[in-house]
Amino acid sequence: MKFFKSKTFYFLSIILLALFCKLFVIDVLYISGSSMEPTLISGSFILVNKLSWGVPVPYKNKYWVRWGEPHSENIVIYPWLDRYVIKRCVGTAGTQLVFSEKTGYSVDIGNRHIPLTEEQYKKLSTCTAIPSGMIFTLGDNVKESRDSRDYGFVSVDSIRGKVLWK
Repeated sequence: MKFFKSKTFYFLSIILLALFCKLFVIDVLYISGSSMEPTLISGSFILVNKLSWGVPVPYKNKYWVRWGEPHSENIVIYPWLDRYVIKRCVGTAGTQLVFSEKTGYSVDIGNRHIPLTEEQYKKLSTCTAIPSGMIFTLGDNVKESRDSRDYGFVSVDSIRGKVLWK
């Protein structure tokens, strides 16, 4: 009974609560890179809501419970090449993709006209719509960003959170 009144118990409780919050609820991330400028500036910090669309399984691309999915214009966080990236969701499952090569390669997603390189165009142009369970992401600084144009659609299950505060 004395243990529950001790300082050690309170210290361990605070550590466990902080760890629980970091893994499942909210996180602070450092921005490095210019792919989301001017929205997110390299060297700044953001607050991430990990519970935006469900309860994620830490370090896995799945959720224990899901109650929603990202919408267009949400800024999302997901793993890519062993690190987290931050991009804007510009299209969700079922959104039509309209490709053009008339005046340079491009794709229209909703009301966005997105320039593509010839390689990106060849990789993506076989799809007419964003597949089920996927989103299309894009950096706000299109010239500096590696995003869905380069590595394809992003699984909704891999989304780790939504930017709350920048």
